[in-house]
Amino acid sequence: MVVTGDAVTAVRNAVDAINDRSLGGRAAELPGPSFIRHDLAQLFSDSHGPGGAADVVSMIIAAMPGFRLAIEDSFGAGDRAVVRLRMTGTHTGAPLPGQPARGRALPASAVFIYRVTGGRLAEAWQLADGLACYRQDPPPRQPPTLRAPSRAGGDAVT
Repeated sequence: MVVTGDAVTAVRNAVDAINDRSLGGRAAELPGPSFIRHDLAQLFSDSHGPGGAADVVSMIIAAMPGFRLAIEDSFGAGDRAVVRLRMTGTHTGAPLPGQPARGRALPASAVFIYRVTGGRLAEAWQLADGLACYRQDPPPRQPPTLRAPSRAGGDAVT
């Protein structure tokens, strides 16, 4: 489902700039001068200003050079827009917080809420699937330890 409006258009422009790698050059145009990004899962630090948004995206792209965002749903009302996204990439570059590159695909879902002022992003509340980093390389499963039933004297049979 896609509903268009000024706020939704501003968000779609930002997603397009991430996907075509032009966000750094358009940082003064897309987010407003006092832009604030709240990372609700605390995967990355919150960021402030247009440069802060571009820095977070640059860090993700350095870790996953093929990183892409696909908008699955979007809608807006007044100065707000919401997008449900599918994020994809393969972690072959720089480490992500707590995760070295392992060359595995790292798909994740996210919901981002934006406040838009004058056609520019003013504030974002972003919630991404923080467990996706860990699902890329799950810990090895350990077989259960089996013990024989204990004898009447309390000693276990081995």
